[in-house]
Amino acid sequence: MSKSLWLKLVLPLFLLSAFLLVLHYRWDSDGLLINLTTEVIGIVVTVTYVDRIIHWHESERWRGTDMRISCRLKVYINAVISGVRTGLGFGPDIMDQAEIMSGDPVRGHLEVLRVAQHVLEPASRGRLNGLDEEGWRRLAGHLQSMWTEAERLLDRFPHRLKPRQVELLLDIQSAISSALVFWITFPDLAGVPVDKLPESKTPPEVLQSLGYDSTAKEIKRILVLAREIANA
Repeated sequence: MSKSLWLKLVLPLFLLSAFLLVLHYRWDSDGLLINLTTEVIGIVVTVTYVDRIIHWHESERWRGTDMRISCRLKVYINAVISGVRTGLGFGPDIMDQAEIMSGDPVRGHLEVLRVAQHVLEPASRGRLNGLDEEGWRRLAGHLQSMWTEAERLLDRFPHRLKPRQVELLLDIQSAISSALVFWITFPDLAGVPVDKLPESKTPPEVLQSLGYDSTAKEIKRILVLAREIANA
């Protein structure tokens, strides 16, 4: 039962029936109040039953669609994590090949989630140090494509995604945007060797290190949010 129906109809009727019962025991109404109470309770039961039937019917009618949307979300999660993996310069060898090649999509998905939590998140800051300028461009390209794909999911299924799923997709977009700030703002620092950094008022190696720190923080946040979508 929806919260609005409960608050606007069922709860007031329930309180009314309780009030009528109290009046019945304090005032002799020759059975009128008890009859009214019975009628109100009957209305509450009928409304609750009809609401449940409608929700069940809608759930059955949309079951196939919801299953396919859930599959698309899993594909998106895998793509986000795989994009981060390749963007950080990791090959497929960091994954358990027995799980990936098992033919079971659930096992493969769980392995991708495991790699995100136990491999990519801890290693993200150190891996950024090893990226050259082209590596940073590839990473940024992966992140930008994942932002666009999240927007596509939000546009296509606004009424079938759960509120929590919408919230997490929006949060992923926000984290991706934050992860791109350093690369967009200082493309001449991202991936440039220390001895070739351009001169600036603030020591360029300090700016570079701070940029790497902020990017790694947001990449970790992206991975955490991707895992949360899997459980939403």
